Amino acid sequence: MNLSQTIDKLNRSQCWVLVLGTLVLATAAFFAIPHQNPQPYFGFWLFLIPLGFSAVLLGFNATVGMTGLVFFLSCLNFLEPQPQAGPWFVFVVALALNFVLWSRWRLNGELEVFRFQKDQEELEISLTDARLAHEKVRAAYQANLIKIQRYTALNELARSLAMTFKVQDVVILLIETISKTFMVPGGVYSLLLFDSSVGKALHAVRYSVDTDMEVRLNRERLNPEEGFNAWVINQGKPLFVSDAVNDFRFQNFSKDNKVASIVAAPLLAGTEVLGLIRMESCFPGAFRQDDARLLSNFCDLGTVALEHVALYRQTIELAITDGLTGLYVQRYYKERVRDEVLRALEHKLPLCLMMIDVDKFKSYNDTYGHLVGDKVLKVVAQVLKETVRTVDLVARYGGEEFSVLLLKTPWSGAKTVAERIRQKVEEQAIIANHQSTHVTVSIGVAELDSSFTEAETFIDAADQALYQAKDEGRNCVRLAKPGAPHG
Repeated sequence: MNLSQTIDKLNRSQCWVLVLGTLVLATAAFFAIPHQNPQPYFGFWLFLIPLGFSAVLLGFNATVGMTGLVFFLSCLNFLEPQPQAGPWFVFVVALALNFVLWSRWRLNGELEVFRFQKDQEELEISLTDARLAHEKVRAAYQANLIKIQRYTALNELARSLAMTFKVQDVVILLIETISKTFMVPGGVYSLLLFDSSVGKALHAVRYSVDTDMEVRLNRERLNPEEGFNAWVINQGKPLFVSDAVNDFRFQNFSKDNKVASIVAAPLLAGTEVLGLIRMESCFPGAFRQDDARLLSNFCDLGTVALEHVALYRQTIELAITDGLTGLYVQRYYKERVRDEVLRALEHKLPLCLMMIDVDKFKSYNDTYGHLVGDKVLKVVAQVLKETVRTVDLVARYGGEEFSVLLLKTPWSGAKTVAERIRQKVEEQAIIANHQSTHVTVSIGVAELDSSFTEAETFIDAADQALYQAKDEGRNCVRLAKPGAPHG
């Protein structure tokens, strides 16, 4: 181990001893300097050099103490009568040793400062890296939290749609859930259903999460031929546009278009496009590619829900409609008559009911066969549907007998409708065995009044009028007499 390594390992007390040792040597040399120099103060001032070096190492208090000691020794030196040999040599050696020690310790101090600064910089770098890592973890946490919230909304939507049996309810659930899930700045959320087995021209648009559901027709964004909509329909796949102005696919799009970014996806049932859902914003970069994938998931749920509703509606229609004519069956028709009778009596609304029977249908059926007989029933059913309003109820009451409930219709209006039905049926040409045949109908009409306490008596009154029409020659209309006894 060399001298520098030994000095580096000294503690503060050992440094004191070493410095004081050099001080003693310098002081001993100082005794003889005034005797060899005509200026006795020369040695005094010369000794201040190592004293100053030591003071730098040991501090202000040590400097004051050493100065007092040197001053005292100098006074004793002035009283010494005989000069001593070699004081200069001792003084120079002490001075050199003091300087070496001072330089060494100062160098070590600077090295320690450098190391401290380096450690501090490394610590700052580590803190910065840790801060960046924390921000990344926080950003990843926020992103995962958003994903969890979105897929939770998707799961809740699936549960809600499973209990929805109306197309309008499906549309409202879809558009409200999507708008609350994405919530982009300046967002407009639209849904368009095309004419299909599921829905007919049902358009919906929601402008923000703070507004109620708005159904609007003939708006540009709900036009199937609008640029973005047409692309989704023709391609049959999701559309993602971050900046519509600079997207080469829509360079010919109207410059007045306010859509800056858009995500759209089709409602695909196999190869059939039932409609589409689109989200748009007036700000570019409002959406990400992940939004397009998530919207496709919403559209898949919407498609399944719409098909479910269509299947449910078909099931209900099969249960309440006649398979041959497509009219309501007797059981469902009677339930509706009961409801309408109660409503009409409560609100004092006019209501009329017709009972219709095909004249001599049994002999006609025996003559031309059951297939032609079925054709006759279809023709009569078609005439009924074309003649009455869509709000009126038409039913196949049984066999060749039909019934029509005319809502908010008085006696005079019902008579006019009944006569029109009779004439149209009579005019219909029915081909049977390569020849044109005709059938006629007899019609009985009853008007609701306060004397009817039940729906059955109301129907029976019209039925009695029908029997009267048959008894009086058929192919005619007869009205139930007001105030006549019922049932």
